[in-house]
Amino acid sequence: MNKKIFFSIAIAILLAIYCYTANSMEKRDRKNYDDFNKSNLNGSITGLEEFARGIKLHLESKIVVFYPQTSQLNDNNIFIFTAKVGDKVIKKQFQDTLILQKKNGLVFKYTFFKF
Repeated sequence: MNKKIFFSIAIAILLAIYCYTANSMEKRDRKNYDDFNKSNLNGSITGLEEFARGIKLHLESKIVVFYPQTSQLNDNNIFIFTAKVGDKVIKKQFQDTLILQKKNGLVFKYTFFKF
């Protein structure tokens, strides 16, 4: 009987931890999206890294996290492998597409996941 109670309590604790973690990740992703969506971006990339299932984009005056979608719109080029330091990023407030302008003149458009 004691083993059944111990097992039930352990399962309940693990389930509670899972629910808490999933909820906090959802809140983090929503905050990152809201900050990115409200941003007016127009500048060169000074840094770029994977972060929180998305991309942390460092510009001259701002750091944002967003979740780009690879699609036919950008010739199926994955953002993290396509964007380089020195490339230009353009996005107006609440615009649903980010424009990546490469140093060589190529232009890629990325939509992004919305939370």
